[in-house]
Amino acid sequence: MEISTIIKILLLVKNNGNISELLKDGYTYGQIARMTNECMDEGFLEKDVNQIKVSTKGLGYLDEKFAKKNKFGSESWIVPEEKSKIMQLGKNEIYLPNRKELDF
Repeated sequence: MEISTIIKILLLVKNNGNISELLKDGYTYGQIARMTNECMDEGFLEKDVNQIKVSTKGLGYLDEKFAKKNKFGSESWIVPEEKSKIMQLGKNEIYLPNRKELDF
């Protein structure tokens, strides 16, 4: 599982968020459930009586991988989108995206 996906899941659980962001990324409900179980197996999440909470290991992982030190406002809770990143191009190169891959 990608680091950004783990961070999204931990932030969603921590802030009682909505899984619609993961659905927009193309994950199905089954995949989201599987990834949540993987986070539980890794010890990032723990199950309480009727809820799932972020464990101390999960909070440490968030602090390590998604530090809020230089982030203010919405930057402190928005995870960068990894699938839209491209390799750095030279100064005189032009990037033309594939029309089929655009989804905005």
